[in-house]
Amino acid sequence: MAAKNKKARLVAAATASPRTPTPERLGDDQAGKKKNAWRVVCVSLYNPEAEWIDHATTALRQAGNAKANRSLVVREAILRLREEVQDKSPQELVHDFTQRQAKRTQAG
Repeated sequence: MAAKNKKARLVAAATASPRTPTPERLGDDQAGKKKNAWRVVCVSLYNPEAEWIDHATTALRQAGNAKANRSLVVREAILRLREEVQDKSPQELVHDFTQRQAKRTQAG
């Protein structure tokens, strides 16, 4: 019986005071709110790649970097890649990626 009373109270409360939408929170311009300097990105990895990232994270923690995590490892890898390819033209970049992919395919 108590469950029915609780349900009735919740339904009554919900219908008595409907929430008024606030469009300003839904817009692109959030009135002075600072946007994050980061965003979450989902990336698919093969098991060996994910395991290597975990291994690198563990090694960094064991070496004394208490804040080491997967994101740190991946961001560092991206920065190194960026340094390596920053002076390459789009054609050179495509060639480089294609060559490395072919080399991995032959090795596997």
